[in-house]
Parts: sequence; structure tokens; C-alpha cells
Amino acid sequence: MLFIIIPVLNRWEQTRICLNRLISGSYRDFRIIVVDHGSTDGTGKGLRNEFPDIIHLPGTTDMWWAGATNLGIRKALDLGADMVMLLNNDCFVETTTIETLLDLQGNAGLSLVAPNQRGLQSGRTITGRVTTCFLLGFPVMRLPGRSTYRPDEHRLLGTRLILGGRGVLIPAPVFEQAGFFNEDRLPHYWSDHDFFLRCRKQGIPLFIASDAVVDIDEETTTLASRLGRMTFPRFIQSLHDRRSHRNLPELAALFRLHYPLPGLYLLGVALNVLRYTAVYFTARLLHILGIRR
Repeated sequence: MLFIIIPVLNRWEQTRICLNRLISGSYRDFRIIVVDHGSTDGTGKGLRNEFPDIIHLPGTTDMWWAGATNLGIRKALDLGADMVMLLNNDCFVETTTIETLLDLQGNAGLSLVAPNQRGLQSGRTITGRVTTCFLLGFPVMRLPGRSTYRPDEHRLLGTRLILGGRGVLIPAPVFEQAGFFNEDRLPHYWSDHDFFLRCRKQGIPLFIASDAVVDIDEETTTLASRLGRMTFPRFIQSLHDRRSHRNLPELAALFRLHYPLPGLYLLGVALNVLRYTAVYFTARLLHILGIRR
């Protein structure tokens, strides 16, 4: 049985769209668990009134993404799940996304299979060939080459990294082997990244389904986005605010876990921050000059 885990904190209208897209798809043999970790916008009432069959787990605001997701996964496993899908409420599946993922995953054994990601507003495919180079400060390194979204092909494409928990399928035995998300050291950003890297190190293959896609609402992304429009105070905020994937405490924790020279992991963090700073000031200058929006 497939269980779909969706952690939410407010944005009820977005959650409603996400859920409606799920239940109107071509594959419906699944259960949905929504982990509401502190919403104050009527999300709970909306779930009870409009989606009474969905499992609604209450949480607290100090859980963040990793804690809320772990709560949902443990509930799914207790209910007999043999497969889990991770989904955020800013991710909207297409009609055949789940069916396509399950069909391909069925031939892949103990492995993780993720869809391609497409910007909802831009229509641009986000997913491509990615890897890591922690030594030089790159927890994510995008490689040149053809997009992994190939709607005319129905196959699995091996990848060294999956970008986020946006529709990824995870067989239940993976959690026995790799454990859960590291909610203590990586409570919000990078916990999915760490999990996928742990899976890869333990020999669990990672795949992208070439003809499956989810649309991502680009307006609800990390605090450290749209660098050209970011003021300097907001830039400083992005270095310590947990809503930013650039926040130094969690970035340092990730590098400490995966840097190839453990005692020198702060060197990798410094390289990452220096590059981020340079990119920010360049983008900001171009925006001020009217060269880039």
C-alpha cells in the first residue's frame, strides 16, 4: 500500500490544490497523511470538511520539515505501508505521475525513484544531471547535459542525487536500512539531501523517472531566492534564518556529516558562503542596473 506524506504549515489554498490533484489522478490506490505542524489559517478545519478520508496528524511548530515528515512516515509504517511518497504542498502531480512512478519503481527493486520537477510559473524543467562536490563547497553541483525530463521515453535514469522530497518514492525497507530524516541536526533544509546521500552510500540506487513530472510552485521556495531583488538585510537574514537553505547552522551540519576531510569541513562551508556572497552581489548589481529582473 502506498502512503503519501505531506507536511504542511499554513497555505491552506495551496494544500487544497495539491490534494485535489492527487485524488483526481489516474492512480488512486493510496492513502494520504497530512502532518499539520502548527497551521493557524484554518488548514485543520479545511481538511476535516473537504477531505475527511485523509489522515490528519497534528504536530507542533518546532518539528519543522524533518520532524513532521518523520512523524508521517512512522504513522504510515505502523499502518502497513510498503511504499511511501514524500510530497510538499507546493508540489502538484500530473494525472499519470504516480502511476508512472510506480510502474517504473516496480522494476527497480530496493531503490528510490523521483519524478522530474517543473516550475509551475515558468514551465521550465528544474531537474537535470546533478551530483555533489563537498570538497569545493558544492552540496549540489549541476552538470551540463540533456534534461532528465523526456516525455517520449518511459525509463529510469540513474542519478547521484535527488533534489528534495518532491514526489520521491521510497520503499518501506529503505527506512530500516538507512534510518529516518535527521531531525536533530538538520530539522528543516538539507535533511532530505542527507537522507539521499546516506542511501547512496549504503548502495541503494537513486533514479529519475524520465516521463514523470511534478509542478513546483516557485513562489513559495526558500528564503534565499531571487537574489537580485534581495536587500542586504535580507541577505544577512538568509545566513541564519532556518527558512533559508543558506542558513549557516544547518549548512555546517551537512558539511560536517559529508565533507571528505572531516576535520576541515569548515573550509567547505566557507567556500560555499563565499560563492553565495559573490553570486548575491553580482545579481543585486545587475538588478539595480536594470540588466536582470
